[in-house]
Parts: sequence; structure tokens; C-alpha cells
Amino acid sequence: MAAPLSLRIAEFVTGISLDRLPDTALRAVKLLVLDTLGCALGGVGAEPVRRLEAILPPPPDARPGAARCLGSGRPTTAEGAAGVNGAMVRYLDFMDVYWSRDICHPAENIPVAIACVEEAGGSGRALIEAIVAGYEVQIRLCDAFSFQDRGFHHVSAAGFVVPYVAGKAWGQPAGTMAHGSALGGMRHLTLGALSHGKLSMAKAIGYSANAAAAITAARLAGSGFTGPLEAYEWLFGRTAGPIENTAALALDFDFWRLEQVSLKQYPVQYALQAPVAAAIRLHGALRGRLAEVATIRARVRPETLARAADPAKFRPMDRETADHSLPSCVAMALCDGVLTERQFAEGRFRDPDVMQLTSLVEPVGDAEFERLFPDGRPGAVEVVLRSGERLQAVEEVPLGDRRRPMDDAAIQAKFLSLAEPVIGSAQAGQVMELVASLEDQPGIDALLNLCSSSAPS
Repeated sequence: MAAPLSLRIAEFVTGISLDRLPDTALRAVKLLVLDTLGCALGGVGAEPVRRLEAILPPPPDARPGAARCLGSGRPTTAEGAAGVNGAMVRYLDFMDVYWSRDICHPAENIPVAIACVEEAGGSGRALIEAIVAGYEVQIRLCDAFSFQDRGFHHVSAAGFVVPYVAGKAWGQPAGTMAHGSALGGMRHLTLGALSHGKLSMAKAIGYSANAAAAITAARLAGSGFTGPLEAYEWLFGRTAGPIENTAALALDFDFWRLEQVSLKQYPVQYALQAPVAAAIRLHGALRGRLAEVATIRARVRPETLARAADPAKFRPMDRETADHSLPSCVAMALCDGVLTERQFAEGRFRDPDVMQLTSLVEPVGDAEFERLFPDGRPGAVEVVLRSGERLQAVEEVPLGDRRRPMDDAAIQAKFLSLAEPVIGSAQAGQVMELVASLEDQPGIDALLNLCSSSAPS
């Protein structure tokens, strides 16, 4: 009889080693770390983050044993730091994405790895290995099974994945990690309501709240607490029948899935990257002519319409809803020729000129786009003027997609744009240098000091 899947995955995680990573995978990890740190620093001071920090537990008495919040440098538990830092990463909707049978944002495991490695006093090498564990397990699950097809939100994966990240950081044996994953996975199935209709602050903690509790599950497993090791088989068998794509779970070291992750050029839901890029290209031709616009047709794959073009998305009153709104994001891009975090922070989506264009957007589900998915993720915008003139732009592959990756310079520029307002240009430059040599760092204190706005000059 085959061993439970929780144990087989745990044995795979124990075999993950920096020595096994090819140069391309190591480079990818470091770029993902830099991108994620930028997203986190961009979320410093956001309202959900402030509310989370206000209720943080005090740090443990022992050091190592504490973990810190990015930005403020406030010490707390690993659970507290992972919860706050994870909300920072998620808040701007600017983090990475992987999309196959299901969707996931594997960068949400990086705050977990940072917190658990800091608690353990671990090295840069340990941090890389814990991050790789999170990416490789979550992406394999994403290839094999869809939480969303069962009515759950994809952040449900945190309960299963995070105990492997924590266990890797803490050096737990495979059996212990398997129990941690079973304990976490059985408790954290999250309703798909998290990201439908009018969105709430809960979007910021969908993964990180589950992750914080899953760290505790890993801690319990480390103390000898046992869990239902066949949790995976139960989930797949009761909600989906046999796992849909067993081959996708190939637990080997021949191919590193983290190299297939996509990054975002704009701080919005990934499905909106292509139509936003198309709208930006039309901005110049519409300069001074926005009053002449009669109709705006935004073409996306049909599945996108349910979450990004429902009635709540046509009059978004908060950032959480606006950055998931196809009509609002297309309207801002057409008006301004850019789509940045500042526009969301300043409530640009509520301005009369944007609201007027938003009301003219006609979302269209394109069956051809659906056929291409997930290998193709195009979007198109057509503007029809009152004169009958038509202007159209198509974005076949958005910049940052795994088929059109950002180069190092673009990722560094994105990081600096988010980090410099919080920690200054000097510290931001030092963070880039340190991440570039992360595998050689004896610890991660220096990195976390640099990611604090109160770091000594």
C-alpha cells in the first residue's frame, strides 16, 4: 500500500537542497525574493496591515525565537510576523502568480519562510531552501487539483503547504512535516466568497491568516502532535474523485516549477494584466477625445467575467474591489496611460472622469481566449467613438508572463519603485546587493534590518 501523500511530499521536501538547484533556478529564487520584498514594502502602512500589527502578540523571551515585521521592524512570533508580512505582500495585488489547473500566488510562502528561518537563526541558504519547498509543493498541487472548482478559494492551499515551509526552515524530519501538513490542511478550507462581489479587507489575509495558523500546526507536529495523514486522499476523494493529474505531482528534482512563475507589471488581478496593457496603448490616440467615447469593449476569457465584471465591479468604492475590476482598471488605464499603485492609493477609480468611462465598458467573454488558456493569456480593448471610428489594441502576452518574462532590470526597477519610499534609496540598493548573494549569507538579520524603515543609517 502506498504511503500517504502527505508523507511522500514530506520526503520530497527533505530532499530539497541548494546543491540540487541549477543556476537558473537559483537565479529565479533570488528574483522572486526581490520582487516579493518590494511588494511587501509597498504594503507597509496599509489599513489591514495597521490593524493586524495592533493586535500582534509579544515576541518570545528567547532569541533566536522572535521574528520581525517588515517596515516597522516590530518583533513578534513567527506566526505574527508571517501574518503581517503576508498581508503586506498581498495588499497591492502585485505579487507573482502561477496558473494551471488552479491559480496560486506562491510568493505568499516567502513571508512564512522568512519568519521561520529568522526564528531558528537560520542562514540565507536555509531561507532559499524553505522558499523552494513552498514554491515546489504549492505549484505541484496547483497542477494537480483545483480548490476553486470545488467552491473553495485557492488560499486553502496554505494549510497544506505552509507546514512544509516551516518544517524545512526548522529542520523537521519527514514524518513530522507530514503530520504538520495534515493538521494544517484539515482546518483551512476557505470559501470562494473571499474574492467575489464587493471585496473586503479579508482579501489581504486570505493566505496569511491560514499560514499563521499552519505555522502553529507545524509547531504542534514538532511537539509530537499527530494529524490525519490521509487528509490529501480524503480531500481529493470526497470532493473530486481520484486526483485529476497524478503525473503533475511528480515528486522528483528533474524540473523546478518555480522557473515557470509569472510576475505582474501592474498592481491588479493577473487576469487584468493584458487588457490593462492594451488600454494603455490606446491612451495616446484618445488624448483629448475621451468625451467622444461611446462604448469600450474589453475582451477577456469568459471565466474572468464572473470575478472581474460582476455588478460590484462597476462602482468600486474601495481599493480591494477596484484592483479586481475589469471596467475600472481599463478606464483608469485609458484616462491616464498608466496604472500604478498611486492611482489606487489616491482613489482615482472614484473620480468622475474614470467613473464615466467605467460605465461605458462592455465586458466580453472571448471563447478563443478561453481555448488558449493557460498557455495564452491575451486581452483586448476596443474603443468605439460617437463618430463610429474604432480604435483597438490587443495584448497577446502581458509583460511578466512566464512566456514573456521581465528581465533583471525591470524587476529591480519595480522593487525600487516600491521600496524607496519606505526605506530610502541607499537601503533599497543594499537589499538588492544582499539578495543577489543570499546563498552566501550566514544569517538573515542583515536583510531584515535593511527592510526596516527604522534601520540605522
